[in-house]
Amino acid sequence: MPTQTFNNLSKEKRMRILKAAKKEFSRVPVNKAVIANIAKDADIPRGSFYQYFSSIEDLYIYLIDYLYGINKKKFEIFLEENNNNVYDALKHRFSNEIDKLCKQENRQFKKNALSLLFDEDSAYPKKMVTYVIDKNMQLDKDFFPTEIQQKKNFEKFINLVKGLNDFCVKKFLSNESSDEEIKEYYNDYIDFLKYNISLI
Repeated sequence: MPTQTFNNLSKEKRMRILKAAKKEFSRVPVNKAVIANIAKDADIPRGSFYQYFSSIEDLYIYLIDYLYGINKKKFEIFLEENNNNVYDALKHRFSNEIDKLCKQENRQFKKNALSLLFDEDSAYPKKMVTYVIDKNMQLDKDFFPTEIQQKKNFEKFINLVKGLNDFCVKKFLSNESSDEEIKEYYNDYIDFLKYNISLI
């Protein structure tokens, strides 16, 4: 977590640091990131970094949490735009995510995050790496209609939705599908889950 000193900074300076961090974590995975690069891009003295975060990993996890917060707010907007139809909102959210991943920096940021899972030489505990990946896949269960939440296999359903998202993102990042193809693929499976939740 950031220090109180970081929290006391102006919003402009905090955003500058997070933007610089995202740029560095897009260049390389967190285990190869350089604090000096972040400090330079954020226009802060390198020595002041530790006044804001205890480690580069701490900054990375904070950035992941910050991005998740933004995505959650966007999903709430997608729900409103789709008359609280969670399935259409999921499609909207996935389409938005793929559009973002068409931009090179976002694409590389996601690839670098995923690469930590398969880096046998990584010094980072798998627990931390799994947390980072899971944060990207989190779904607020309260967004789903009550009648669906009350089904005995609701947890399995949620895991299927999260797994579908993860599979489709990896398929897109590996260039196996175009943006339009992967959106259509995702939408078809969301429709399948929607009409077959009673079978799960």
